[in-house]
Amino acid sequence: QMFKGFEKLKDVQYVYTPFDSSLCGVKLEANNKKQYLLTGQILSDGKVMIHLCNYIEPWDDLSLSQKKSLNQRYQMGCGCKVS
Repeated sequence: QMFKGFEKLKDVQYVYTPFDSSLCGVKLEANNKKQYLLTGQILSDGKVMIHLCNYIEPWDDLSLSQKKSLNQRYQMGCGCKVS
């Protein structure tokens, strides 16, 4: 699910990160049970890039208020498309 960036990218299949943490690479659990809130950049070639300086949080670790805000409140007063 993408909250912002539809005008540049319709569908995200892969998220790229540097090779290891010394290069600011991010390690995520690659099972289907864990979901994350990721922030990053969409590069000119359409790749989505994340690194350690971005906000990356397991979805289950977010507060109810943060989840509700992402799904509803943050759209208010902003020109972005939130879904």
